[in-house]
Amino acid sequence: MDMYRKDIYILFIVLLVVSAVQCLAQDAIEGRFSRESFSLGQNTLPYRKAEICQNGVENSALVLYLHGGSARGNDNEKQLSEAAVSIIYEYLLVHEMSAIFVVPQCPSGGGWTSQNRKVVNELLKSYVNAGKVDDDRVYVMGGSMGGTGTWCQLSYFPDFYAAAMPVAGNPTGMNAENVATTPVLTVMGTADTMMSIENVETFMADVIAAGGFVQLEIEEGWSHPTTCEQSYSNERLDWIFSQVRGQATGNVSPISKTEESSLYDLQGRKLDKIMHLGIYIKDGKKVLLKKN
Repeated sequence: MDMYRKDIYILFIVLLVVSAVQCLAQDAIEGRFSRESFSLGQNTLPYRKAEICQNGVENSALVLYLHGGSARGNDNEKQLSEAAVSIIYEYLLVHEMSAIFVVPQCPSGGGWTSQNRKVVNELLKSYVNAGKVDDDRVYVMGGSMGGTGTWCQLSYFPDFYAAAMPVAGNPTGMNAENVATTPVLTVMGTADTMMSIENVETFMADVIAAGGFVQLEIEEGWSHPTTCEQSYSNERLDWIFSQVRGQATGNVSPISKTEESSLYDLQGRKLDKIMHLGIYIKDGKKVLLKKN
């Protein structure tokens, strides 16, 4: 076998192994989620459900994940292929957090900002009304179309969620006063050509003006897919799941870019240059850096 053919053969074997590992991982995560459906009027929504660390524990957390546009359909499978699902599931499992994790699938051609927004919310309310979860610990997350859908849930159903994490989503046109009832951590990438950081900055200023808390974290060089896949770090999930509905998040005072010296990020690191509007620490207090 010549060197060229040998290299091709090795590459082929590597690809087979990677594909097999991915299939096994997907099978493993699918096996942990039951197949369910929920109907509201003429609308039926397929979804998958995982019960984590239940063991007879009452008042579990209720966690909702909204997928992106490529997972739409009616097979009740594609939504589980998104990286965030397994990351969130493993986080809940490792931290032994009693939770019901719900991952619905949006019908083909639909979106999370249409009639499906109400179907999703009524699905969650069915668990709350049945006394299966703690209604002060309901969380919503999602990426891309699901990130926009997460903003939409907060806009249409104020004071329902304990915390939210919209990733690479668009809040344009949402109700800032309603969103202000829920603490939000949102993540955007500078190389994302599909979603605009400026739109998020503009909207979050309105939310904070309405008395809300929005923490914007911007990842340098992250594309849209990378942002959707890698945003769910342990630190961010720690913050999300530490929130309880009605819990005070603290006031945020606005400052201008001319006052940006001596600012620190929320992890306590001193920043030499601030590129984006966002929440920072100044003199031991949270501040919002606004546009000039």
